[in-house]
Amino acid sequence: MRIDTNKINNWKVATKTKSIKAKPLINLLVDRSVTSKFLVDTLEGKEPLGDGSVICIGESMDCWQQMPKKLLQKYNVVAIDNDGWMICEPRPDNAVNCFEVTNQILNDDVSYAVKPPDNEMYKAWEFFIIGLWGETTPFGKNTQWGMIGDFICQNPSDPTDVWVVRKKIFNNTYSVKS
Repeated sequence: MRIDTNKINNWKVATKTKSIKAKPLINLLVDRSVTSKFLVDTLEGKEPLGDGSVICIGESMDCWQQMPKKLLQKYNVVAIDNDGWMICEPRPDNAVNCFEVTNQILNDDVSYAVKPPDNEMYKAWEFFIIGLWGETTPFGKNTQWGMIGDFICQNPSDPTDVWVVRKKIFNNTYSVKS
């Protein structure tokens, strides 16, 4: 099922509580001419490497990318480890909107969800959203996948910036305020 994040109106607020590691893509892949040829295998789907992005690794060794400006808006760099990875602690004001996907949302509340056409690619997942990044699929560009219990997060200052966080990772790295 596709969840239309524009129709979610009962977001809660959460803050990130755990540090991450980050390294500029240019330090990992020196030849920038091949950047677009590689995909980052994130928990939410495979996406092309972004030119100038920073590769991030979370507590569960999950991987994603973001632009340096966005990283520094959410995290403070507090150290650099022996392998050259920046240790980044969440800023105290690093709040996100969050929404837990439940059975009720997928089965009963049609105001959020739209059933997609039958497709083998989709069968391993229980829902998807369209964000600012993610896989290009028959359902659209920037598709991100999730399961019941996972959370959809949203940047409070940009309602189009949405992403899926696995339940276990969310519960281990975020604290819900309201």
